[in-house]
Amino acid sequence: MHALTMAAYVSAAFVLFAKLVFVVSLQGANRLRTGKFQYAEDAAHWNGEQVADESDLVVRPQRALRNDGEGQPYFLVFGAVYVALGATPWAAWLYFPAYALTRALHTWFMLRAQQPHRNRAFGAGLFILAALAVHCVVTALSRLRGT
Repeated sequence: MHALTMAAYVSAAFVLFAKLVFVVSLQGANRLRTGKFQYAEDAAHWNGEQVADESDLVVRPQRALRNDGEGQPYFLVFGAVYVALGATPWAAWLYFPAYALTRALHTWFMLRAQQPHRNRAFGAGLFILAALAVHCVVTALSRLRGT
């Protein structure tokens, strides 16, 4: 493992984590500010009102989090595999920050309801993830062959 490769991976993971904290905080702040909660126990605990449909300021962040939950585990796995395979630092500094940036942009555009930018950010992130996955598979297979 190269230290610069590990630094790129950890930096990207930290950005994704910071984005999670931001989005969750945005949801919580909106719920507390409005006093409207989807679940009865939350409404009771925070002296609020239970509602069937939450505001767009809660729903959109939730959708962004759900989307992150579908793709980011693959990034974390393939990123860790890439680091473990001894990836070159320059490629890691292309893949990892670029992926984190596309995910941050996707969330930003989701929160602000901006198409086609949201779709483009998603597509770019998916492309980077696919390239990373292929790079991992090719590298692993070449190691098996001893080349």
